[in-house]
Amino acid sequence: MQTVENGTGDVRRIVGAQRAAAALADHYMGLPEGVSKAMLLDRFERAAPRLDIGEGVVRLIRTLVRVTFEKDWEGGYRPLAWPSNDALGQELDRSRTAIQGLIRAAVKAGLVHMKDSGNGKRYGYRGDRGEIIEAFGFDLSPLAVRYDEFADIAAARGIEQARRRALRRKVGELRREIRTLSADALERGWGGFPWPAAVDQASGRLPRSPTLGELEALEGEMTELLAAVDKAWLGAREQGHKEEDIGPRGSNFGAQKEPTTQPPSEKDTYPAWQKEVVAARSEAPSAGGWAAEPSMTEETLPLSLVLEAIPEFHAYLEDPGSAEWEQVVAAAYEVALRLGINLSAWREARETMGANRAAVAVATVLARFMAGEISKSAGGYLRAMCERERAGGLHLLPSLYGLKERHHPRRKASARQRSGE
Repeated sequence: MQTVENGTGDVRRIVGAQRAAAALADHYMGLPEGVSKAMLLDRFERAAPRLDIGEGVVRLIRTLVRVTFEKDWEGGYRPLAWPSNDALGQELDRSRTAIQGLIRAAVKAGLVHMKDSGNGKRYGYRGDRGEIIEAFGFDLSPLAVRYDEFADIAAARGIEQARRRALRRKVGELRREIRTLSADALERGWGGFPWPAAVDQASGRLPRSPTLGELEALEGEMTELLAAVDKAWLGAREQGHKEEDIGPRGSNFGAQKEPTTQPPSEKDTYPAWQKEVVAARSEAPSAGGWAAEPSMTEETLPLSLVLEAIPEFHAYLEDPGSAEWEQVVAAAYEVALRLGINLSAWREARETMGANRAAVAVATVLARFMAGEISKSAGGYLRAMCERERAGGLHLLPSLYGLKERHHPRRKASARQRSGE
């Protein structure tokens, strides 16, 4: 048998809390079926912030739970631990006085019940099979009795954290959209709206750790601002189109060219790319060939294929291995801005193809741009793809497999294999 003798406990100042903890311990019948001590510890640690339990107490409970055996948490036994204050101080890097304070806090929080021996010492005996024969020290039964409480609080906190993350992401998207629209309007010299003020409002510093209520209020504020900016931007664009329609000699400039600091060339304009990209195929696909692609869904166009075929896109994703369509669409928006694609072209792509399909289209434009196939007017190329989509002739799957073949070429059959065929 194993014997451990420890120092005295300090519970004289917490008699009332001790009685409450003892009442909880009386209801102990073991952990629920299928629940291990690791699961109990996980739920407790996640619920601790909601219960105003400090980090020091959490570390103390973690240390006590880890020295117990799994068998101790079964109904026929008691989860007891008997480390001395000196051992706890060494483990937690705290003084003896600080350890005593943490023990009192744990008892007051209803997490442990101090089961002291007659001489005030902590010690315990285990049998050859690891079962506790006799022990005095920290009774962790109250922790097990409160498992359902911890699990409910942890679940509620998890839902709140997920909601907070979603709101932070949404607020970030709204702020970027406002800044992009306002910057575009300022570059074009449009008036009729306080664009600089909108940029300033969407560029302010966010609270370091905003509450859920603060994020919800901020989302509402940014949503209203974006609606006003978007309405003003569309109105200014319509006004600009009217002025172009009645320009010198009644000229109508039609499709908008992407801004460039260099003189336009034959391949810089949208109509030039339109001829190349929008031209329909002269013959229908043969049997076993590529059929017309249906609307974009995760089932018909695997995201794994997109990421494998276009590794250039990985740089715009935080974690390409776990990326979802939502992150891909957001990254495509950033890619569009870097390629100089007008916001109106990106919107047209989303409205014409859908968010996911538009993201894949921008990714293919990026791949061709990086390969030198497109040197200018990436926005014109994207608009041409929209034209082809409306005509029902845009096939993204063959493009993706073609791009994949560039990075992962198939091995050619060997001479022996060819001779044996």
